Amino acid sequence: MENKRSVSTLIPYFIKDGEVRVFLQKRSKDAEYRPDQFGLFGGGIEAGETREQALVREIKEELSIEAKNYEFIGQYESDRIVNNVFVMEVGENFENEVCVNEGQYGRFFTEKEIMDEPALTDFHRKRVSDLYDKIKKNKAESV
Repeated sequence: MENKRSVSTLIPYFIKDGEVRVFLQKRSKDAEYRPDQFGLFGGGIEAGETREQALVREIKEELSIEAKNYEFIGQYESDRIVNNVFVMEVGENFENEVCVNEGQYGRFFTEKEIMDEPALTDFHRKRVSDLYDKIKKNKAESV
């Protein structure tokens, strides 16, 4: 079995008028992995770190904020990585409260925009789709 890189990633989101919007990163044009594509914020888990510690460190580095009140939604594997995915509900003004330090920029997407976005891989589309499913399930249970 080959060694896969373990990472922790975050999907910030907010809900407005019943619609979930997620914040994704436009990766650098010269990025080693998935250049010029949209993806999740986060990165590699270093030796001795838990997935939560890595998440907090990476989000501080990439968005200049303290990740708080995040929730683990699942672990996903690709051919290269094991991705520990977390979500965090944020305010509508989140985009103006963060500083995107890696990649080109970040932006919010609606569910339809996610499904239609050509610069988003199926791997990442699945992570975001799972978030939408989880939020819809939670809303149905709270009614």
